[in-house]
Formats: sequence, C-alpha cells, structure tokens
Amino acid sequence: RSWLDVAIDVAAEKMPHARLIGLLEQDIVGIEARSKTSIILNRMWLSPHPLLSDYVARGVHLHATDPDIDTLVLHWGSALRSHPFFASIAEFVGRLLHLHGEFTSAQITRRLKEQYGDRASILRAAEAVLQTLVGWGVIRLEDPKARLFKARKPVAVPSIAASAWLMEAAVASAGKSLRLSDRHLWLFPWALASLSEKALTGTPLIPHQSGDGELWVTCAIN
Repeated sequence: RSWLDVAIDVAAEKMPHARLIGLLEQDIVGIEARSKTSIILNRMWLSPHPLLSDYVARGVHLHATDPDIDTLVLHWGSALRSHPFFASIAEFVGRLLHLHGEFTSAQITRRLKEQYGDRASILRAAEAVLQTLVGWGVIRLEDPKARLFKARKPVAVPSIAASAWLMEAAVASAGKSLRLSDRHLWLFPWALASLSEKALTGTPLIPHQSGDGELWVTCAIN
C-alpha cells in the first residue's frame, strides 16, 4: 500500500515523479522487482489504460480535494477496475464471506481455476493477491495450516463521492446493474454511504427504480 500511496501522491502532483523513481531505486533491489512494481503503479495511478483514464483521474481528484478519504478506498476501486484478476478474487472472497463468514485459499484457487484454467501461475497469483489483502488489513489469516481467512468488520466510507466512485467499480466488475441496497461482493471491506438518486447526479452511474421501488444502478462507462 505504501508504494500506491506514493503513486497517487505523484498523480495528484503532491510529489514529483522523479522522487518516486528515486525511492524505487533506493528501496527495491533488482531491476525485475522494480519493473513489476512500476507496472502496477502505472496501471493503477500513473499511466492507466485509456478506457480507465477518466475513472482514475476522478479518483486522483478525490485524493487531492478530500484528505479525509482513506487512500485504501481509492486503491481498492482502482485495483478492481485495472486488474480483472483482483476483481475476481474480491468477488469470490466476498461471496464466501457472505455465505460462511470465512474462506480458505483452496476455495479461492478452485474457483479461479474454473474461470481461468488450471495453471500453476494461478496459484502463485492468487496467493500474492491474498497476501496483499492481508497486508492491507482487510482480511486476516486465522489458521495458517488450513490457510483459513476471516475478514475485518466493514469500514464506513462516509464520503458520498467516494462511495459512488467505488460503486462504479462494482458495477463494472459485475457487468450488470446492481441494487444499491445490497451488500456488493466486490466491496466486502467497505460500508458505503447511502446513495440517493440525487447523489448520483453528475456521475456515470445511471439510477433506475424497479417495480418494488428499489433503486438500481448501471454505468454509462464500462
């Protein structure tokens, strides 16, 4: 997370890019390791895919204008949008937590293999993401032998703007409309602020009511 915090500061022009390069060279040993870190930082904050540039720019703006927003909220949204593999793991973790209140790494890798194929690289990548989630404090390892994990209590996101921005990432990950009153699997670490139809004005989220009066959202930009 610390490197992502530096990257979003650079994107928000709170720190010169040269300072980031210097820190990478100082703290990360090996060209390959620095290259892998730089690729992640670029995809998430510094040089996003053109289709995500508007989303990322709005996340950077939130960081620049509202210092009370936890940067982890912003990293989570950007990770969901820029890394589909991360979004898949977030979905599987969220579903298993909803059903059982816990999960094992074996359950995650089994579902990933069904989606991405049975490759050794899937296991390595899944373990790397799970360790990232542990490092971010959103899950904890309860039983090292069984590789059993539990999650922290969802943390409130009081900012309506940040909540709407996160909801965009969930809708994009789902690839379909989502009901606002639901607990969304991709956002399991967070408790979003209440989002009204008025609050969504000016965002890419398009609200619509179902026959039972529930508010759903889809996204104009996927």
